[in-house]
Amino acid sequence: NFPPPQAVLDAASRAIVDCDTRYTAVSGTAALREAIADDLKRRKNLDHNPQTEIVVGNGAKQCVYQGVLATCGPLDSVIVPAPYWPSYPEMVSLTGATPIILETKEE
Repeated sequence: NFPPPQAVLDAASRAIVDCDTRYTAVSGTAALREAIADDLKRRKNLDHNPQTEIVVGNGAKQCVYQGVLATCGPLDSVIVPAPYWPSYPEMVSLTGATPIILETKEE
């Protein structure tokens, strides 16, 4: 256990005082998406539209699941490279699609 960094404590305190404590858009706040786009431009010289090309999620598995839900359905087959996180085939199955496990090896 460790205490949060002071910057986190200060930001949380400001959010409470400013009543900035409501749920945000599912894709992330506009300010955060813009900051990500700016960072990608500065560090990697990549141009992305923060309104249409950047989505913020609360973790990799949630983002993968949303992508599978948005693109897969019955009669689809989805390649799941192994090794994989145990929930990935189940995510595919929940859409009605069939997971196809593809064994991989280090070369």
